[in-house]
Amino acid sequence: MTLIPYPDPDNLPDANRRLLADLPPLNIFRMLAGSGPSFVPFIALINAYLNEGILNAELRELVILRIGYLCNSSYELHQHMRVSRTLGISEKRIAATRTILPSPEFNAAENAALALADDLTAHVKGRPELVEAARKHIGDDGTQELIIIIGVYLLVCRFLETLEIEIENQEITGSGLDEIRKSLTSTNSQPR
Repeated sequence: MTLIPYPDPDNLPDANRRLLADLPPLNIFRMLAGSGPSFVPFIALINAYLNEGILNAELRELVILRIGYLCNSSYELHQHMRVSRTLGISEKRIAATRTILPSPEFNAAENAALALADDLTAHVKGRPELVEAARKHIGDDGTQELIIIIGVYLLVCRFLETLEIEIENQEITGSGLDEIRKSLTSTNSQPR
């Protein structure tokens, strides 16, 4: 049971209620909908890198899985293992996100990004040599997006674990990424 109750959709601000109705039926979205004016922009932020990001989807998901593992967030791992499988990431590579790095399952760019994820999980400021190692493979803009993704998922894991958000009883089909994208372009979620 969650530490605080899920908000009643009937009591949500209109924009939050409309957006929630268009999102995949995930408990994290149910709880986030109660965060007031932060909800719509937060979903826009995650959509930006999930559906329009600079980093390739496989690298992004490996990093998200690593953060979920390092934060011991069963909800985050559960959801992004599903997303990763939908994207065609092998079980061996998914499992390798929970092992010692560098891993032979990952290429140099992936190992560099995951090393930076480890460092930023342990420290507020990433070590310059790890930032540079990632930058060498994914460029300046990719490095900035990587740091944003790491920071967002550290926040998400803390939100999930602190509020004790449970894994849903029923799985959603697919990755949920298209639904997130469509929810923001839907006329139902636009401010009126």
